Parts: sequence; C-alpha cells; structure tokens
Amino acid sequence: MSFYLHFDRSKLSVLHHSTRKIMLFVCLSLGICSLKAQKDSVHVMKEVTVTAIPLPHLANTSVPVQTFNAANIAGMDALQLSDVVKHFAGVTVKDYGGIGGLKTVSIRGLGPTHTAVSYDGQLMSDAQNGEIDLGKLSLSHVQEISLANGDDEDVLESARAFAAAGLLSVVTKRPHLDSLHCIKGEAAFQTGSFGWEHPTFWMGNRLSRHLSSTLFLESQYANGRYPFTIHNGDSIQHLQRTNDDVHLYHGEANLFYIPDSCHRLTAKIFASNGVRGLPGAVIFYNPYAAQGQRLYDQDYFVQARFVSILSTQSSYALGAKAENSYSRYVDPYFLNAAGGLDNRFRQQEYDLSGAYARTWSRLLNLSLASDFVYNHLNANLAQFAQPSRFSSYTSVKERLHLNSFHAEAALLSTYIADRVALGSESPHHFRLSPMLSVSAEPFQIAHWQWRAFYKETFRMPTFNELYYTGIGNTRLKPEVAQQLNVGTSYWTSGQAGYLSVSLDGYYNRVLNKIVAVPSGNLFIWSMLNLGLVSIHGMDLSCRSEIRLTGTIHATFEGSYSYQSALDKTNAETSTYNEQIAYTPRQSGSGTIGIEMPWVNVSYNILCSGMRYDLSHSPLAGYSESSMAVWRSFQLHRVALKVKGEILNLLNEQYAVVKNYPMPGRSWRATIGITF
Repeated sequence: MSFYLHFDRSKLSVLHHSTRKIMLFVCLSLGICSLKAQKDSVHVMKEVTVTAIPLPHLANTSVPVQTFNAANIAGMDALQLSDVVKHFAGVTVKDYGGIGGLKTVSIRGLGPTHTAVSYDGQLMSDAQNGEIDLGKLSLSHVQEISLANGDDEDVLESARAFAAAGLLSVVTKRPHLDSLHCIKGEAAFQTGSFGWEHPTFWMGNRLSRHLSSTLFLESQYANGRYPFTIHNGDSIQHLQRTNDDVHLYHGEANLFYIPDSCHRLTAKIFASNGVRGLPGAVIFYNPYAAQGQRLYDQDYFVQARFVSILSTQSSYALGAKAENSYSRYVDPYFLNAAGGLDNRFRQQEYDLSGAYARTWSRLLNLSLASDFVYNHLNANLAQFAQPSRFSSYTSVKERLHLNSFHAEAALLSTYIADRVALGSESPHHFRLSPMLSVSAEPFQIAHWQWRAFYKETFRMPTFNELYYTGIGNTRLKPEVAQQLNVGTSYWTSGQAGYLSVSLDGYYNRVLNKIVAVPSGNLFIWSMLNLGLVSIHGMDLSCRSEIRLTGTIHATFEGSYSYQSALDKTNAETSTYNEQIAYTPRQSGSGTIGIEMPWVNVSYNILCSGMRYDLSHSPLAGYSESSMAVWRSFQLHRVALKVKGEILNLLNEQYAVVKNYPMPGRSWRATIGITF
C-alpha cells in the first residue's frame, strides 16, 4: 500500500510525545520496506486472469469434521464466535440473551463441559465452572473454525485435546508477507442497533526473512437496550431489555519464527478486560427481577508452540501456556446478611505439553503425547477451600493406512489429584479411556468415504461442583461419556463448482451425570451423581458452490440435526425417558449466497424445534433469518469493504433459554480498509 501523509507543523506540535514516536516508527518501517523493495528488479507482466472456484477444506477423515473459513464467515450474520458455531450440525448453543448474555456450546447433547476449545493450538479452560463462554471470543481476525467429534486428525494433537469428547478449534489470521510487502493491515468500524460500536485493527509485519508478527486490537461497546414482547395468556407486555450492556477491550500480539520448512515457532500474548451486565430472567409484571448483576472479567495468558519435522519419518511438538484470570460477580439485590453479593475469583493455570509422531513404515504411524496441567482457584468467600489441581494426560495412538482403508487405535490415561487449603479434598482419580476408528472407500469411488468410531472419555467435576461453599460435594465421581458414530461423506468438484455431503448417525451415553438437586429447601442445593442420559441422533450437512456465469457464483451451506437425548436417571420421576432440558429434537441452519462483481448478497436462517426448560415446561420452536449485502472496492492499493446486515429479518420474538428474550429486528453496518 502507498501512504500519502501530510502533517501541519502547528498541529503536530500538540501531539503527545509517545504518539509522535509511534507515528515516526510506522513511517520509518514503511520507508525501510520501500527501500527493500527498490533493491529488487521489477518486471512488468501482462495481466493474467485466473478463474476457478476454490474448494473448502474437504479432507476425508475417520471422524466427522466441520469447517468454516473466513470467506464462509463473511456471508453469515455472525458477530461472535457463538454465532458461527450455531451453523455446525449437532451443536446446541445456550444463549442467555443479547450481547452481554453468556454463550456456551454443547455437542450432541453431552453438555458444555465435554467440549474443548482450542485457540491457536492451545486449549482454553476454566477449572472453576468447566464452561468456555464463546461470547468472549472475537471473529474479526479469525481465519478458520472447525469442529471435530471424537478426534482431531493432527498427528501432533495434544493429549489434553484428545481427552475431550469434541474439539472446537479456532485459528486466527496469519501474515503472508514477502520482501515487497513487509506490512499488511486491516482496520474496520462496525456500528448497529442497541448502541453497538466495534472498532478493530489488525496488522502483520515482516520483521526479517524468518520472523514476522501480528497485532490485533479491538473494543466493543453496546448499551443492549432492545425491545421485546412477553406473553402471559391473553396479556401482552412490550418492554425494553436492561442491564445488557457490554464494555470490552481485547488485544493480541503474535510472533512467528520459521527458519526453514521443517521448523516453526509461534508465540502469543493475549489480554482482555471487560465489564458487562448480566441480563436477568424476565418475569411477568416484574421486568426488573434479578437486575443489577455485573460481571467483571480480566484474562491474560501467554503461550508458545514449537513444531519440528526431524525427517520424513518423525516429528515432534512442544507447547507451553501460562494464564491468569480474574472475575468479579456483583449482585446488589441478593438477599443475604451482607446486603448483596460481591464474589471475586482468581484462577491460575500452567500447561506443558509435548507430542511425538513417527512413521514406522508405509502402513503404520505411531504418536505419543503428554500434558501436565496445574490449576489453582482462590476466592473471597468465607471458608473457601482454595483448591489446586494437578492433571496428567498421556495418549498413545497407532494408525494403519492400507490403500483406501484407515484405522486408528488409541488409549488415553488421565490422572487427577486435588489439594485444598481448607476442608476435605476430592479423591485422586486415574482412568484409561480407549478409542477405535476406521474409515474406507469400499466402492472404489474417489471421495466417497465410510467411517465409524467408538470413544470413551470422562470429565472431572469442576471446582464449583466440588468445593463451592455450601453446595459442593467432594465425593462426586467423574462423568463418563461413551460415543459411537457411523457415517459417510462424499464430495465432487469440476469446472462448474463442487458439492460436499456428510451424514452421520451416533449414539452417546453419559454415566454419573452431575446434577444439582434441592437439599432441605429450595435455597440450599447440592451436587449429586444421579444422572444417566442416553442420546441418539443424526447429523446431515451439505455444502455447494456453482458457477452461474463467468463472474457470478452461488453458494449454499446447510445442516440438519435430529437428537433424542433422554433422561434415564430415575424411573420414579416425571422426567424419566423424556428429552433433557434445552435440547431440541430437530434443528437446522442454512446459508444461501450470490457473489457478483458489483455486489454480494447472502441469506441466513437458523431453526430450532420445541425444547423443554429446567422445569420440563415446553418452549416453542423458532426460526431466525437475516440478510447481508456487501461490496469491495479497489482504490489504488487499498481495498475498501462496505457491508450492511439486517438481523432477525422477520422480527421473531423468541427465547433460547426461558425468560431470557432475544433481540428482535436489528441492523449492523461495517466499513473497513485493507492495505
């Protein structure tokens, strides 16, 4: 990009001294890049136009894997990571309403605590409650999002990632720079309904031949005051949501050192600081119930990962992460002797991981991986246990490749040991968990694959479930999840486009499921191993792109899920053999887009069938549709992009979680430049 900068000396003199330094550094960096570019000889070539439809990531795998890249995400009405995850088949996102509400993900009815979230190769975690809030993660610099059930195909996958029933992987944007382009950047500003303001900035910098970096900065603000309608029989109230505001600041710095094609070192510094209102449940004639709750979050972590390919037969990876997070929950209207709640929690986590893979022959591949994790939680609660946890994960995998037949056998060992400063601690736990997967192309038809896998995993009770004052139960057993999957996938491509179809049927069984039940009265609860859930279902996903003319393409993405998740806990209860809470039997999504030289248009729809709430009362199904229009302009060496979106096009009034209404019709507008 060429920059044309003009400064008025009189105005420049009033700038802050540090700002001058930053601007001077940018100008010098651009000048150095220009000098480097002038050293190379330049040959002017005639313009060559290449027209082809790019294929998505359609690798045949022995487990179901779904992927969306940045181009797919651009056509969705996605503001947060959770908005994209809703389009994956077999996924249930629990959304507590609006921008500030929590968003958690459950895969195939197993619950949020059985889903791991990987962020640029290292797992995110929360030992306190075991659930990752997807509302905290930005989409503005995401390159790819993938969801794997069972196992990831990476031979250097960490043992801790393999320990989860499902893995949601997020990969952020990497710099693609050379000696002629040592700096690339993007800046955007988004605004919309309910006071939404979202400026973002991303820059990639080529520091040397082997060293590059990226910087990402963003802030988010919204007042969250959206109108909604609540029905109670023949009575109707038109209200406005309150206490749904968001103030968030987030920054990341990444370093990439690639000395050659066989070695790669990546490092990340992550910082996030935010405060948001937690919108309470809306009660008829009392819309202010549970208002005033505030959540203050601070998350900081550093991580690094080194990958080395020793030869064509062997490779290894090393990873490390250190994280410190602080959360403060305030409820001034909570009825207690202190006149409200002001709970403060601080977590530390340290993670060391290593993986080694070796190919013994053309047929066999062995991989070993180990993770060592330390967690500690402290709080300002009276008589709090202050628990610490040491976790060790070790996995062994053997893969067989024989023509079109592939098989994998794996075994995971997990050891968990807790220590507490006050009270009794949970017993130590050790468990071996097996996995077996096979895939083949039995009909000798390229790109038509059949697959099956069985996997057993378990998840340790969280610190809150074990040690929360007055509620925790240190004798809880870990939940055990048994997964069985059989499926097929087919894809084909040609000059006119491509088509990809995937179909999977599955059966899951969760033993020792942890549930909260009243103990003594409705204000004192305890955690018990009472749950047994039996789940069977089907996931169907389809993706296609068709060339209508030489410059006009049509895209389609769709998913459908059927899920029967039955409570098998106690035959004496009214919920026995009934669908578990907030899990629809049927759900689906679809995206249709048309890419044209003058404008791009997309239409999205999300559908969910009837669900039950925690009291086993039915919640009506819903569908939400949206539309987006965007256009990119090339202005010299700067690309300008303008996008407009209408969300909840039909102004559907619905709630994903009972008494937590979602926003009605709204709009967003984005303008951005790429240089």
